Amino acid sequence: MRQILALAFVLTAVLLAAPAIALIPNTGDPPPAQEGGDAVPPQEDDGTFRVLLSDTGEVLTLSERDYLVGAVCAEMPPLYHAQALRAQAVASYTNACRMRTASRNAPDPDLKGADFSDSADSHQGYLTEEELREKFGDNYERYLEPVTQAVDEVIGNVITYDGQPITAAFHAICSGRTESAAVIWGKELPYLQPVVSTGDKLSPDYASTLVLTADQFREKAAALEGADLSGEAAGWVGEAEVSESLTVTGIAIGGESFTGEQVRAAFGLRSPCFTLTYTDGAFTFEVCGYGHGVGMSQYGADYMARQGSTWEEILTHYYTGVKIEKLK
Repeated sequence: MRQILALAFVLTAVLLAAPAIALIPNTGDPPPAQEGGDAVPPQEDDGTFRVLLSDTGEVLTLSERDYLVGAVCAEMPPLYHAQALRAQAVASYTNACRMRTASRNAPDPDLKGADFSDSADSHQGYLTEEELREKFGDNYERYLEPVTQAVDEVIGNVITYDGQPITAAFHAICSGRTESAAVIWGKELPYLQPVVSTGDKLSPDYASTLVLTADQFREKAAALEGADLSGEAAGWVGEAEVSESLTVTGIAIGGESFTGEQVRAAFGLRSPCFTLTYTDGAFTFEVCGYGHGVGMSQYGADYMARQGSTWEEILTHYYTGVKIEKLK
């Protein structure tokens, strides 16, 4: 069990959406961990995580508990149900343990001796106490308490598949059905498979719309390499192909085919689940979900918790065929 693959990990992604707090998605899109090959024995961990602060370049050495509180606060609304917060804490702890092992076995010079950074776009989100006080303001104690309680309840638990900590991907809101790692990142992982997520469509942030003029569309589409947007605007976009989870798997723009993730990045969409139409001189994206859609839906986790599910039931629902094991 203590053997952990030395794996590169990028995680989002991604996300703060409490009833009293503006929704900020985990937009990090992690390539899945590479499975197979020889497991690399982990170096002995010292009970700490070393975190590179992206803004300052400083490396903080934190206790696992202190790190996990800041990570959960960065990644999930603090007023979500206690069972959802626990599920998030275990997912975040699993990712942190895996990244620590990878970094300490094969250090990345860009991390300056850290195990990972505080960036949700490249590793996993983390907020310092100062950042939390600034974000939460007068609600600091109120928001911190449930997160701290959740961390204390579950710290030391990791999610494993075949004895190895998983890439515990998560996102804000899915289409109503999560997506597979294969569709989003091109790598099949047995524990990151589509599952139904009943509550997501009830989210007030489930749907979003982006309307662009032809000039605005052309400007953003410049990020799509090879797209030729000459001629009439009505002919710029072709029919989309979608997965069963409604992710766009391919769409022709300017004569080239792009994935939904590529289009999402170029146009700043909330998710790769969208329809695109052209009417009366305007392009309209109708988007559902928020984030890449792989792994645990955070809104779905909160919904499950409010229907009576435990944190263990939430995790084993969203991560197929996994076990929850106690490291410490």
